[in-house]
Amino acid sequence: MTTDHDATMGPTAADLAAIEQEWPLIAADLDLLDAEIAMLYAADDGGPTVLDWRRLRRAEARVTRAAAEVTARRAHVCDLVEVRLTTDCRYGCKVLACRKCGVEQVSHRAVYGCPAGRAA
Repeated sequence: MTTDHDATMGPTAADLAAIEQEWPLIAADLDLLDAEIAMLYAADDGGPTVLDWRRLRRAEARVTRAAAEVTARRAHVCDLVEVRLTTDCRYGCKVLACRKCGVEQVSHRAVYGCPAGRAA
């Protein structure tokens, strides 16, 4: 995630896109955490059942699949094209979008006089 913006503005579009792209892995990790917590509670009640072990194995497999999918998506190289001017920068910086995945990002450029572009 980027940290070159004013923290009071909240996450950038690129930050939100990165979270959206990793959401299947985040959800799978949360399911695994739930299964692990259930195993801890089961230990207090005489030990985990066959279903508890099955739930844990399935959650671990989901994390592995989700991690592989997220990694495969990251491996693709974006083919960026200009789609419009950004509305959040008064220097005429551009919004670029990937032709393959549709992810958008703002390109702040120092040549336009943009302070964010000079800082990069």
